[in-house]
Amino acid sequence: MFRRIDHVGVVVDDLVHAGAVLRLLGFSLIRAQEVPERGVSIAFYGCGDGQIELIEPLRADIRGARLGSGAIARIEHIGVEVDSVHAVADALQALGVALTHADPVQIGPNLSNWTKIATTAGIQFQLVERRDPGSSETSEATF
Repeated sequence: MFRRIDHVGVVVDDLVHAGAVLRLLGFSLIRAQEVPERGVSIAFYGCGDGQIELIEPLRADIRGARLGSGAIARIEHIGVEVDSVHAVADALQALGVALTHADPVQIGPNLSNWTKIATTAGIQFQLVERRDPGSSETSEATF
């Protein structure tokens, strides 16, 4: 079902500071971007075959909802690479796992969906179907 751990998503209070720490530890910046529809800035840092996704909320309401009060960082989700988000979603739902979206969300060329933590023992998993950036199979979806 799951191919490998793709990344660990960490919500941070300060993307620049957290990124500097990761670079000091030997991680390399892969890509960074703002995701205005989600109200966040993100940056992916690589180390070996895995990545850490830093997520900085850009508005106070989003910061409170995703980071809480007083925290400077917290692990939010574990991204796992799958062959097909649709197939894995169907299999998980048959096991009683609920997902955050009825259909996968497109982020760049990739498709994603997330488990609802109440149905996965408090751990949120992001299902990531990696796609070729030039693929015609991609379709825009919104959060």
